[in-house]
Amino acid sequence: MKTAEALQASVAERRLSLSAGGCLRLMLPLDEGGRHRLVAGDAAAAQRVVAALECCPGVGVLAGSGGLLGAMTVAENFALALRYDADADDVRDWDRELEAALQLCGLAPERIAALGRERPMNIERTERWTIGFVRCLLRPPELLVIDRLFAGLPRRQADALIAVEAIYHRRHPFRPVLFVDLDSHELPALPDCRTLTRLAEPAETPCHC
Repeated sequence: MKTAEALQASVAERRLSLSAGGCLRLMLPLDEGGRHRLVAGDAAAAQRVVAALECCPGVGVLAGSGGLLGAMTVAENFALALRYDADADDVRDWDRELEAALQLCGLAPERIAALGRERPMNIERTERWTIGFVRCLLRPPELLVIDRLFAGLPRRQADALIAVEAIYHRRHPFRPVLFVDLDSHELPALPDCRTLTRLAEPAETPCHC
């Protein structure tokens, strides 16, 4: 049985590189924005990619489950994400910005009012992902990695979440987003996808997705 090649990710000169066995698999500029997609053959390969990328400074990973801490309420999750290690000179009204961002992502005011007391495990998956996405919208990383968002989702829900994700590009046009997806004939298209990389192929294959 062939052993999977170890993946190494690094950042230099405002570019992120992902290599395996000394071969460059992916290179992304960190200041040009846009959607990018990396397609892995199986869940183990996707996990290796994400594990390598999240070790790099400035990379934030958003899991398909939203990445919320189950032991905390939604309000506690937001308090941790928005106020931990915050700049003392940052005088933004986080509560107001949070409410505006949640509404922008399609949540009704009455739903937002009830949401803070809930625990992530009791929230439907697509809404839970949207809540996690809002944290990234308010505190964007240099590179946002979206980990296997579409696995197990029907097309209607996948398209709805792609529409929500489009808000990120309008708000942060120079911050790139990398979708790490599992290879499938049902994988939804990504509008305006700049590059498509298959893990076994050379980096930056032109995107026809």
